[in-house]
Amino acid sequence: MGFPVEFNWALKLKTKQGLVDKDIEVGVEYNFKKDEHRIYPLNMPIDLINGNWETIAKVIVTEFSIINQNTIGKYKILRIYSEEEQKFLTNYWRETIQFIKGGKIDDYSTFSVT
Repeated sequence: MGFPVEFNWALKLKTKQGLVDKDIEVGVEYNFKKDEHRIYPLNMPIDLINGNWETIAKVIVTEFSIINQNTIGKYKILRIYSEEEQKFLTNYWRETIQFIKGGKIDDYSTFSVT
């Protein structure tokens, strides 16, 4: 017996989940909350991605807990990507999720891996 757990190698958030994509600051820690059971690498750099699969910054997840079918935690901004880096990394992540889906995605804002 067990329960489903999702391993995440990026932190993809919408505003209601704790995404701060305007006026974010390097070195500042923010809270997040996601549905279901998720596992994140702690204190390892990963990408912060918004709800439209656009890459924003490099972050570390400093802590997370699974409580009542939700994953709550904190992330810290290590570096905000330049516009050129954002475009490159956004293309990388979007291509990756197209491989997962097995085809073209017309609307990234509604796409979920799980």
